[in-house]
Amino acid sequence: MQDSEEPTDFAELDDSALLAIRARMRTELERLPPHSPGHAELSARYDLSTQEVDDRARKAWSNAN
Repeated sequence: MQDSEEPTDFAELDDSALLAIRARMRTELERLPPHSPGHAELSARYDLSTQEVDDRARKAWSNAN
């Protein structure tokens, strides 16, 4: 899944690009057997993208108040 064009820092992406990458990763995770090579690495990257989404939501929520 790791494209040479895919950023390593999810904070560099705008919201739509982040969501698109997450969708591709999620599709790939669903395709890969759970104990296959690459599944753990992709799962860890997906978790990092989730952290970025959470951070953005927290910041947006804080700025709304």
